[in-house]
Amino acid sequence: MNAEEAMQKFQQKGYEAWISERTAGVKNKVKKISLWVKVDKEKIRDAVEYLMEIAEEYPHFSIISASDEGNEIILNYHFTLGYGKFLEEFIVTLKVSLPKDDLRIKSITNLVPAAIFSEREIREMVGVEFEELPDKRHLFLTKDFPEGVYPWRRDEMGVKETNKLYETWKEGLE
Repeated sequence: MNAEEAMQKFQQKGYEAWISERTAGVKNKVKKISLWVKVDKEKIRDAVEYLMEIAEEYPHFSIISASDEGNEIILNYHFTLGYGKFLEEFIVTLKVSLPKDDLRIKSITNLVPAAIFSEREIREMVGVEFEELPDKRHLFLTKDFPEGVYPWRRDEMGVKETNKLYETWKEGLE
């Protein structure tokens, strides 16, 4: 199954889905294809199960990425289909938008056990509560890190004072 066929299957199931392409490589340029699927937070498990159902081989889970987009947190669940097959593999990203006043979503660890590390990281760094997450210990932050402060947040829930080494380039401009 290629990305176009997978997109059509998701669309037939009622999901909004689209394909993006980019060129990668220096000497040997290849086209990288990504399938994006917009998923309601209530349907994340259904979407993962459907991906597993339509895939010829078990989807390769990569990571869940999170970004603070102002009034919402976007979670991108990254998978690969055709993993390891030269010029056949493509990325499938399940995109979920969570409003900041309701940062709860079901855990997918019962379907994809490796997702536990991404879910724990996002829980402590952004403040998303993964329902039914079997292990809620911090993954990177210390036990004494302040409750309710999330390092990747850009709003009032983020870290107030940090060592902003990445902004030292501004010193010569003032």
